[in-house]
This record gives sequence, structure tokens and C-alpha cells, in this order.
Amino acid sequence: MRDNRRARVILALLLLTAFTLITLDYRAGGGGPLRRIGNAVFGPIENAAADVARPIGGFFSGLAHLSSYKHDNAKLRKQVAELTQRLRLTDAQRAEFVDMEKLLHLDQKAQFRIVAAHVVALSGSFGFESTATIDAGSSDGLRPDETVINGDGLVGRTLSVGPTTSTVLLGSDATFRAGARLEGSLQAGYVNGGGRGPMTFTLLDSQGTIQVGARLVTFGDLNNRPFVPEVPIGRVTKVSPPNGALTRTATVASYVRYGTLDVVGVVIAMPHAPPRDSLLPPRPTPTQSTTSPSPTQTPSTPPPSTPPASSTAVNPTPSTSKS
Repeated sequence: MRDNRRARVILALLLLTAFTLITLDYRAGGGGPLRRIGNAVFGPIENAAADVARPIGGFFSGLAHLSSYKHDNAKLRKQVAELTQRLRLTDAQRAEFVDMEKLLHLDQKAQFRIVAAHVVALSGSFGFESTATIDAGSSDGLRPDETVINGDGLVGRTLSVGPTTSTVLLGSDATFRAGARLEGSLQAGYVNGGGRGPMTFTLLDSQGTIQVGARLVTFGDLNNRPFVPEVPIGRVTKVSPPNGALTRTATVASYVRYGTLDVVGVVIAMPHAPPRDSLLPPRPTPTQSTTSPSPTQTPSTPPPSTPPASSTAVNPTPSTSKS
């Protein structure tokens, strides 16, 4: 009976203590003594359990996403390959755009009527070494023996024309010939294709002069066929010695690169002749390499052996030699 009464008193004290602590913890907003005691006792146990479980959970989670990672990598590799291919196509299209822009610029200056075309093949045909096939023909208004140009200058002439394609004899062919004129003069001659070598220019006047660096344009033919006038041809790089011949010859570097032809234009009409030398490209800016004549050195004191009366006066102004 006494033990039961003691137990009831102890239980009542415990309940009162618990009620008091709960009330204090509630008024403290969750930061009271019960919460601090619970965190102090059970916090380390919870952290230890989390440290053990976290790597295991991450491992199984990684296994679950492994297949999706492989799929994403394969997708990215495919996208990179597609973008790389697009960049290559863009480079080709950019080069084509540059060729078209240069051709349009030359055509606007010359006021030609041209049919633009693409070179689809480079080969030799009909007994010629250097020909090109273009994707334009009689259905586009083309005829044989018409001037073919690109943005750099003379490409050749149409050799044969089909309904949708045509064959062009290139200026690099050994049988190619076109009338030519030296820039800034009326001295005329003709250029020949060099075959596997460079072009050559033959000046008809044996008394005429050819300078290295001189530029050539087409002289033009009757009714502008096969060649219209004033189309740039190339630049003289070497002049052959006369050797008593009736003509003068020179080596010519063509403005056109025949091995990389892409966009060309066939001149089907020329309403007006272009101004003389107006289609030539701008000359490169000269470098500061012009040598000035060295001044004449005047002795400051006459030689001792020469009497002053007979000393020779030295002209301080240097003489100018004509080249």
C-alpha cells in the first residue's frame, strides 16, 4: 500500500515535469530544451547512418541513370558531327558566294549580259588538253564561240553547246589563242595557252617594248566573237630577248586559276564596249622600297699634290640617270 502510493507520487512528478518541459519547448518555438536534448542524443546517430547510406544510395542512383548518360553522349556526338558537316558546307557556300560576288562586280563594270554557270567537270575532250563542262547550254541562250569569264578575268570560250551543258576551251589549253593588248597602249598581239606551262604573249610590232609587270586585256574580235574586248588576261612575268625575230614574246601569269574553277559567266551580249582598261584589277599598293640616288661625295680638302688653282670643282647636285 505504501509502495503504490510512492509510485503514484513519482509518476505524478514525472508527468508534471514532462508537461512543464513541453510547455517551455512550445513557447521557445522549437528551440527549447527538449529539442536540444534530442539533437544532442540522437543527432550523431542520425548523421552516422546518413553517411553510411548516402554513398550506397548515390551508387544505385548512378546505375539507374547510366543508360541515359550513354544516350545523351551519343546524341551529343551525333550533333557535333552534324554541325561539323554544316560548317564544311558553309565554307563551300562561302567560297561560291565570293566567286559570284566577284563575277557580278566585273559584269556590272563591263555592262555585259552574261549567263552564270557552275563548272561540273575539268578534263580534256575532242583532242584538247584543257576543257571544262558547265551546267548551262542552248536552253539558257548559249552558243559556240562565246567568251567565258569569271570574277578574275578570261577563262576561255565555248567550244560546243548542248541543251543543258556546254564544253569550254580553257585559256590554259595549248591550242588556245586570243587577241590581246598591253595596258595603257595600243600595242597589240595575241596570247597562247601554255598547256602544262604558263601563257605566252606575242607582240606583233617587233619595234615595240614589253615591260615585266605589264598587264594584258583581250583585244576583241569581229562582232565580239569569240572574244569581247577589255577582259583581263594576266600579267607579264618575263620578257624573252629579241634574237632578231620579227616579234617580241613574253611569259604571262594568268589572273584565272584554271584548276579551281567553280562559278563562271558566259557573255551572250555586249551592248556597249567597256572603257579602256576599266576592268583590270586594282594594282597592289607599292611598298616603301624605292631607292633614292646616293648623293655625290665631295672631298672636303683638295689633295696636297694638286695646286689650288687647278683643282677641279665638284658639282654638289647629283646627276639623274634615265632608266
